[in-house]
Amino acid sequence: MATDQGGAAAVPGTDALPLDQYSDAVAMLPLLQAQLPGFGDGGLRITGIRVHAARRSTSRERNPVPLSLCYELQVSDTLTGRSGTQTCFAQVYRPGLAQVAHARVDARQLERPAFGEPLVLLPALNLLLWALPNDPDMPHLPALLDPARALQALPPACGAEVGDTLQVELLRYAPQRRATLRYTLAAGNERPERAVYAKTFFDQRARDIHQRFDYFWQLAQRDPQAPLVAEPLGYDAATHSVWQASAQGLPLLQALATPQAPQLMERVAQALALLHAAPLQPSADAAPHSVPHWLAEVSRRRNKLDRIKPALAERTARIAATLTAQAARPAQRPLSLIHGDCHPDQLWVHEGRIVLFDFDEFTLGDPMEDLASFVLKLEQADLPETLGRTLVRAYAAAAPQRFNAQSLAWHLAIQSLLQVSRAFIFQRPGWAEELERRLAAAETRTLALQLSHPA
Repeated sequence: MATDQGGAAAVPGTDALPLDQYSDAVAMLPLLQAQLPGFGDGGLRITGIRVHAARRSTSRERNPVPLSLCYELQVSDTLTGRSGTQTCFAQVYRPGLAQVAHARVDARQLERPAFGEPLVLLPALNLLLWALPNDPDMPHLPALLDPARALQALPPACGAEVGDTLQVELLRYAPQRRATLRYTLAAGNERPERAVYAKTFFDQRARDIHQRFDYFWQLAQRDPQAPLVAEPLGYDAATHSVWQASAQGLPLLQALATPQAPQLMERVAQALALLHAAPLQPSADAAPHSVPHWLAEVSRRRNKLDRIKPALAERTARIAATLTAQAARPAQRPLSLIHGDCHPDQLWVHEGRIVLFDFDEFTLGDPMEDLASFVLKLEQADLPETLGRTLVRAYAAAAPQRFNAQSLAWHLAIQSLLQVSRAFIFQRPGWAEELERRLAAAETRTLALQLSHPA
């Protein structure tokens, strides 16, 4: 994957390997083959590796884990002929700290994976590996990945009966945070198969998320203009999970390739306006996205970028100074409900109606934050700029009391700055060049803000 370029050595790694090598599948295959228990003796062979879910820290000393990532190992058992995939969540520690973390884990609570050991310490690599179904912050995940136990956790609305069987697929996995699973319920008594979905979390937000989906489900039944959601089926406190039926429709980004794209943008605007007006509350621990919150985030991102590439310090300082100077008027706007993670991948289209997904991050904030995030992601998807302008005009018409052009410009500049460091944090291939491109875009947004709305 990525290689350090352009001064990234400012973020130190470990004494074992350069940090970039951990996300290089070709380089890691022989190292893991040689050092993983049960693999080095030749019984289990790694035939391929896919690296994903990388998260890299810019902290010089504070964060004990400068890099975490997932290794999806293609494994062949040479003794039995069995083969399959084993996902391992890898934490790269600073020298000596992996042993400390390993000693704190009660391995008796872990479950056997498909291949290898549930938890492996590789001190020569400063590496701690958790083999799925084990996760350090989601001890309930093994139960959801086991068909027999998951069948018992299904809410009654899923319609499972005695004698039914379950097939489990792990669709998405963000270690220590959340996982999305698809269950195919093979029913008896000549009932058709049915797919249901579960999203599980490291914390207790599942109940709040279920309530949000239930509100929009009920609204969609009453109002043919309201956005759709997948039918909510319940939540399970024991496994921190929310359950839903299959959604119908086409991903919005695909639908925007049709001549109906402008009309779809108008419907997106109407859906966002309804969401922002919903009588729902964020979770108790959801931090409001106030102007002070964003100014603190600007300072934090500026410090991150300075550590990644010190040569950027002067440019990021100018962006931060402008955003701070322009914060007075957005600070006067009242906070209301926002999506908190608003982008085109969260939406589908079904029979002309918008389908909403992912209600994990609801919080209080300025609705212009959602609008800015959506517009920026449209641009990054290389879609015509006219679609973003159509969305903004349609939202201003649908929710004039919440629309504010200056606040939108400020949030566009904020979101542009946030994007700069993400290429590095998620270790995108060619991240150094991408970081430069995103920084130039953030400068353009900030200059536009300065010219159109003098402080």
